[in-house]
Amino acid sequence: FRTPNNYEKNRNSYKCNTLLSGTCSSSGRSTESHDSPECTENVRCRCYGIAFARRASCGRAGRNLYGYCGVSCGACAGPDPASDLRGETRPDGRQGVRLQTALIKDRSTSFPGMLPLASTWNRELAEEFGRAMGEECRALGVDVLLGPGINLQRLSVGGRNFEYMGEDPWLTATMATSYIKGLQSQRIIATPKHFIGNDQDFCRHIANSTIDERTLREVYLLPWEMAITEGETMGIMTGNNLINGVHSSMSRGLLDGVLRREYGFEGIAMTDWQNTCYFPELQQLALTSGETLMMPDNETFRSYIEEQAALSAERKAEVEIMLEKMIFPTLYVLFKTGVYDRPFNDASFFAIFESHKRIAARCGEEAIVLLKNEGAILPVGKTKRILLTGGEEIHSGTGSGLVAGYDHVSYADGLRQVYGRNLTVCEHPDDKAVKQADVVFFRLNKEAGEGQDIPFEAPGEQLEELRRLTRLNKNVVVLVNACNTMPTEWLKDVKGVLWCYFLGQERGRALASVVSGETSPSGRLPFTVECSFADSPDPAFNYLGGKAYWKGNNQYKEYWLGRSEKPVPDFSPYVKPGQLLEVPYKEGIHIGYRWYDKIRQPVRFPFGFGLSYTTFEYTGIRVEDRLAAEGHVGVSVTVRNTGRRD
Repeated sequence: FRTPNNYEKNRNSYKCNTLLSGTCSSSGRSTESHDSPECTENVRCRCYGIAFARRASCGRAGRNLYGYCGVSCGACAGPDPASDLRGETRPDGRQGVRLQTALIKDRSTSFPGMLPLASTWNRELAEEFGRAMGEECRALGVDVLLGPGINLQRLSVGGRNFEYMGEDPWLTATMATSYIKGLQSQRIIATPKHFIGNDQDFCRHIANSTIDERTLREVYLLPWEMAITEGETMGIMTGNNLINGVHSSMSRGLLDGVLRREYGFEGIAMTDWQNTCYFPELQQLALTSGETLMMPDNETFRSYIEEQAALSAERKAEVEIMLEKMIFPTLYVLFKTGVYDRPFNDASFFAIFESHKRIAARCGEEAIVLLKNEGAILPVGKTKRILLTGGEEIHSGTGSGLVAGYDHVSYADGLRQVYGRNLTVCEHPDDKAVKQADVVFFRLNKEAGEGQDIPFEAPGEQLEELRRLTRLNKNVVVLVNACNTMPTEWLKDVKGVLWCYFLGQERGRALASVVSGETSPSGRLPFTVECSFADSPDPAFNYLGGKAYWKGNNQYKEYWLGRSEKPVPDFSPYVKPGQLLEVPYKEGIHIGYRWYDKIRQPVRFPFGFGLSYTTFEYTGIRVEDRLAAEGHVGVSVTVRNTGRRD
């Protein structure tokens, strides 16, 4: 980033107070687009003005030059008295704004998660979803939203798969780009995460994802490339993991080389919450890697900077120059988006939250995947006697992706609005109640969340109850509330299966619309459902001492850093302090369906699978080789609806 040529001459005269409306000028009047060269120059000058002011204030109380790298308290940076800049906020947010990390805790919509959003295969809806998220951010005083999640589903057991968009890089890239465009249309900074290879939670802070360059280029980098070049994302978050032996936040080759120099990224690159704390002896790498913002618990980096600055006046000046370059993209984006030139929040946006409920419901309707419909058990007529059983359905994953929501419409609430007294809800019905029902809906729940991966095996007690139900009633429909796959031996014993993911607060409205036939299911799986996890590319990825270790949430931190001799169960007998855990991506480019195609392994449900309430005929399939002229292959097909439904 260059210093504006006329900076010294005009450093005190530049103002840019109308960025929120998209225009600015040196006089503060609205004259140019916010992306015009004139406005860009003005924004750069404001940034350098702050940087020079911070150099003068090093050592004072408040947020000095070091702090812009950045001093954070939770998800909010405090105000800077020296420059009259308010604090900026950056809460969690994939399927809504997580109020635990926001300053305004009024309410936020719990939308469906990123995986069900991908299941819609609807780019326009993804952009509408992102726009609604941006509107909620404006109401809640959010400046930087930590999302969307765009890691790939390398394995079906990933604990955070519910935050990501499936196993295909193109689908992820396309949906994420649309989401980012919608979110940033409201002047909210998007932060796709977690760059890169953070595709499982197994010991995520000390796991080294080894990925060859071809695989990186063709598969794992594609969502990031499109988020930058097409979505114009203004932020990214690096992962807690290592990539090819270098911590993600310290990889100059990937951050500065690929993202910034190749893809043209000019925005904020922030660490995840543990940032560089696991590698105290390597802090110098973060200073010049292309990272711009160190999230909370960054005392390790701060101490390194202060120690270096104390060595000599020359070294202090050198460090300050490097820090200015480091922090510039963060300041640049905050000024460019008008964060410092608008009120903390705009409460008028609360008035449109009701419309967000409709977007959430529509997304849920389009996400639900019909996997089995034997004997046309679905849709269910309104005069049928329905039994809804099983535990309360899951609406969201846990950890930083959890969004509590408000005004929930549960499955029971939604179905009752359609079926009235013909609906019976009982978690543990007796045999008589099961036999009397015309249709039994069984909620099969599989929890997931940050900090651990999820074993492939389904909860055994739930499957035992499902077996009881199928012995008593032949018309059982399973509602799978999960974002991870599981054994499906029970499939042959049930009439219908709907994969419902974690659909947020409007889940009941979405389900009722689909099962009643008001909406024909149109969701398509963004991942493969394998027959057995042993068929996957890396079934032993998390083995320690010959046994799977599922955790990855700092349980091992003090031991691994050599600060504690207290043994960590199932970990310390096999891992020495300071020892990296290798996660080799030996399958290369063969992720997801590519893997099963390569080894010719049958699967339970393939990527892209999904039934509807009608039938289609496909004819005239034609493939055109346009590689030489246009860089792609063209495929055309004629599709005709041969069923009775539109």
